[in-house]
Amino acid sequence: MKSKIILYLFLSILFISTSCKKFLDREPYSQASDQTSWKAEGDANASVAACYSLIRSALNAAITHFSYGDIATDEFNDIVGGDVDSYRAIANVNWAVSIPAVNTYDPRLKLRVYTNFYTAISQSNRCIYFINKMPDNVFAGDTKEAQAGTKNKYLGEAYFTRAFNYFYMARVWGDIPLVTTYYPDASLAPQLERVAQRSILNQCIADLSFAKQNLSWRDNASADRGVRGDKGAVFALMAHIYAWQGLYDSCRMACDSVILSNTYSYVPRNNFLSIFMGQSSEGIFEIAQNNLSESMRASDAFSITGVTLSQPYINGPTVPAWQINTATTNYLYSDTNDLRYKKAFVQIINGSNNSVECIKYANIQNVNSNVAYQVALNNIIIFRYADIVLLKAEALALQTAPDYTNALNLVNEVRRQANAAPLAALSSTDLVNAIFTERGSELFLEGHRFYDLVRLARVTKQSPFANINYTEFLAGKYYWPLDPTLFLTNTKLKQTPFWVGKIR
Repeated sequence: MKSKIILYLFLSILFISTSCKKFLDREPYSQASDQTSWKAEGDANASVAACYSLIRSALNAAITHFSYGDIATDEFNDIVGGDVDSYRAIANVNWAVSIPAVNTYDPRLKLRVYTNFYTAISQSNRCIYFINKMPDNVFAGDTKEAQAGTKNKYLGEAYFTRAFNYFYMARVWGDIPLVTTYYPDASLAPQLERVAQRSILNQCIADLSFAKQNLSWRDNASADRGVRGDKGAVFALMAHIYAWQGLYDSCRMACDSVILSNTYSYVPRNNFLSIFMGQSSEGIFEIAQNNLSESMRASDAFSITGVTLSQPYINGPTVPAWQINTATTNYLYSDTNDLRYKKAFVQIINGSNNSVECIKYANIQNVNSNVAYQVALNNIIIFRYADIVLLKAEALALQTAPDYTNALNLVNEVRRQANAAPLAALSSTDLVNAIFTERGSELFLEGHRFYDLVRLARVTKQSPFANINYTEFLAGKYYWPLDPTLFLTNTKLKQTPFWVGKIR
């Protein structure tokens, strides 16, 4: 099966490198492959698996998941190594720096270009198109109904991955082009203008409505548990979409679907780091990279381990490139008994250098016992159980008829897992702040903090960002600009409103 996936991805890359540059300018498909494939269930399975591989590529391109979700928050206070200028600019929300188009290595350029996400979306569209054309009887099942159900399971995953990519982009850029059609000839794909974020998210919910009807809850016996879309991942994604829109009644119901399924459970916090090795009892949806074929080199300057760890965890640096803001960690983990801090943070002393490091991604392995070549074997955790419990607390506190008592109970439930003292009764305003603080404590360096603070700013009418004042926030500075190179291939595109005239 892995060889089939590699073949699909190879053909995709070959096509990408030779296709006409137009609109989204990357289409993961090969005419020759499509003419001879889509004959058996294995073809559908390998093609859907490629959807997840392309998501992994998108989220790793420039430490993408963490660059969007963490670096521009209060989690870090300086950049001292690696690509200092680029990542410091990102951390300071200086996203409009002019970058020569030839500097394709520059993370600022990579983060302003959405091409990797549309490559993944194109693969989802391709799967939807061809799997729909496949006869039911090529899929596993003892009855016609069972065979149709197996076929619809693969379709459900394709719809889930498409929705995931669109929601991810909507949080980053706001309004974006919407394409749900598969184009056999990429040169015939139309140029499309940006569509209102509301319409993008409505499409996501429509896709997920199909997916939730055709996907099952997690199969704990499956080797793919947590790393492919299932019913739990669908409801978790729906919950986050509704929270982003401020539709907290719907958010609460989606959270309840996850929680009341009894499918997930907390990992004991004495074993907290096992969550990030992947496929724990807490994991709902993760990006697989905890084996050698999917992992990244640990000391790579474009990996999360390469910028947040130092010796003795990885070879090379004596201090991490991304410097943890100790004022923030002291605030988030004020209870000295908090196991999340005790297990996930260390103080490193290398000569005169003294630093605090988050070691959530320190599952490092030497390849063939070669200490000079290390890989990081940690999944990217997208949604997990504690995240959804705290998202429900947020929804209870902000829904049409707030339920502050149960919101506080959920916060304290999460704190008890970490051996942190429970919070006493709070005013409604203080409780809302406490919920977002707890999310910061629980989900530190997991790609949530930036989006959490955006939602908090919408509620409190104050900006929690050091480099975005509230006037700028209202003007949409927290949405990324599009790189000008995208306008060369799509004349219908317009710049993100806040960044008009600020980037050349």
